[in-house]
Amino acid sequence: MEKEIVKLIDVNKIYQTGDTTITALDKTTISFETNKLTLIMGPSGSGKTTLLSILGCVIYPTSGQVFYKEKEVTKLKESDLAHLRLREIGFVFQQFNLIEPLNALENVKQPMILQGIPKAEATEKAKKALHEVGLGERMYNLPKKLSGGQKQRVAIARALVTNPSMILCDEPTASLDSKSAEVIMNELKSLATSGKAIIIVTHDLRLRKFADKVIYVEEGQVSNTIKNEEDYK
Repeated sequence: MEKEIVKLIDVNKIYQTGDTTITALDKTTISFETNKLTLIMGPSGSGKTTLLSILGCVIYPTSGQVFYKEKEVTKLKESDLAHLRLREIGFVFQQFNLIEPLNALENVKQPMILQGIPKAEATEKAKKALHEVGLGERMYNLPKKLSGGQKQRVAIARALVTNPSMILCDEPTASLDSKSAEVIMNELKSLATSGKAIIIVTHDLRLRKFADKVIYVEEGQVSNTIKNEEDYK
């Protein structure tokens, strides 16, 4: 059953550099739901990562309201937003952002260590998360011993391990070959059908077949239709 998880009302993001005003995101009203894999698509520099950062409570909008689970988060202090990110939101990045000296298991445990979860409990949860993404046999491998697709699955396990309601992914398949990308997208699609809200920023039009919902961001403007597919190549 779909349920609204995050909603933006008249949100925009404007940067001021000297005498120059840059509108990264035009005034936008939009909502996102659980049980859906949503793609945020747009060419480079279109404003899609700005939108994702606002959804993830990483940056404040210039104006407008952001609601997470019907609670307005726009006015929260940075420390409260950090707590919300840690407890409620999982992040998966294009470059994996794994800690190189730590093995896969230790990398997945990091969010729970920050939460103060006891070591034994954190270890068991991390092992379970790695098994769920098919990396049970690789949990003691360092990142340099893993393929790109395997690193991304470690990153997904790390995002999953705190059982967040929403997982935000920034170009999660951009560094992968087509076969590995297919595996990652199928895993993310499975997470969406299990009740999570999966929101993915990408410029790759081939990923549309996995989506329950697609929105396009072009020159800071959000819409349900694409203007020019050539801009995505």
